[in-house]
Formats: sequence, structure tokens, C-alpha cells
Amino acid sequence: MDGLIVDSEPLWFEVEREFARARGGDFTPELARSCIGRGMAHTLEIMHDRFGFQVDLERDAAAIVDLFIGRVGDLALKPGFLELFDEARARGVPRALGSSSARRLVEATLGRFGLSESFEAVVTGDCVARPKPAPDIFLEAARRLGVAPAACVVLEDSLSGVEAARAAGMRVIAVPEHGAAGFESRADAVVADLHAARTLLSLT
Repeated sequence: MDGLIVDSEPLWFEVEREFARARGGDFTPELARSCIGRGMAHTLEIMHDRFGFQVDLERDAAAIVDLFIGRVGDLALKPGFLELFDEARARGVPRALGSSSARRLVEATLGRFGLSESFEAVVTGDCVARPKPAPDIFLEAARRLGVAPAACVVLEDSLSGVEAARAAGMRVIAVPEHGAAGFESRADAVVADLHAARTLLSLT
């Protein structure tokens, strides 16, 4: 969802930086990029290691999610998403959303765009034992769809998400936001945007 369906990375950076600054830390863009796709627990662990302030995972994750949800109206869909999604629906392709984010955040984001009932399955970070890059989220999504993992194609913008998809035995198309470095050796294909992903999928 984050960085692929919605252009949420700038907002995530703003709210996480606000959270860290209130506790004396400077959450830089470089640190933020290293946390993309790895879940809130990882982000808070990095903050604890770098800045030294104590972290309570449940309390602090809820605080960051509250900050994000309070600004969910600032989000925009990524270019090409609606066209790709509508084509998949028209072709009868079952669709699942797999996100490391908390369910209430995912629900708030989907609700912002009227997409709450558009996926046959929604799997969030609090549904599984391990976040990406472990395969749990994608395997659970396939199970709920009733589709074999090998028959699934994952669209991902983060390296940890690509690694999770590969670990699940799924094909993966990477749509990276910050260049293709590191993606070519891991993903089955790397494309510039969702318009290109749609073209590639239409040919399969």
C-alpha cells in the first residue's frame, strides 16, 4: 500500500520525524529510506538504537499511527494505480493487499479513497507473526485468496517487500521510488511506474 498504491512516503517521513524530534532525535531521510517496508517495530528499533530514547512498541506505534491518520487526507493515489486496478478487476483477477502497516491505518487509508471493499483480501502487519522481509504477509494473502503462491504476482516498491515476495515463492514486479539499484537481482522485473507494470501484466 505505502509507496505503491498511495504516495505516502513523504507523509510517513514527516510524522516519524515529528515523533523523533519531540524526543530529541533527528530522523533523517536516509534513516527513513532504510526503514521502508519493514514495519513500525523496525522503525522504532532504529530510533532507539540511533537516538537512545526508550521505546514502548505498543504506545509509540499507536502515537505515530495517530499522527498519520490525522493527516490521511493529504494522501494521493500513485499514478496508474486506478487503471491497473480496474483492468485487473475487469479481467477477473483476484486482488489482495499486503501491508506491514497496522490494520486501522490501512483501513483509514483505503477509506480515504473509497477502496475499503475493493480487495478480496487485506492482510496487515498485525495479522501475522513476522513482517516483511519474512514471507508471512504474502503467504497469508494467497491463502485468503485461495490461490497458490506460485500463481501470484506481487507489486512492490521496497527491497524488503521484494525479498518477502520471493521468499513466498511468488513472482514480483518492482516499482521502486528511489532508483532500481539492488532490485534487478531480486525482482522478476523492474519498471518505472504502475503504467509500465500494467503494460507488462497485460502481456502475460
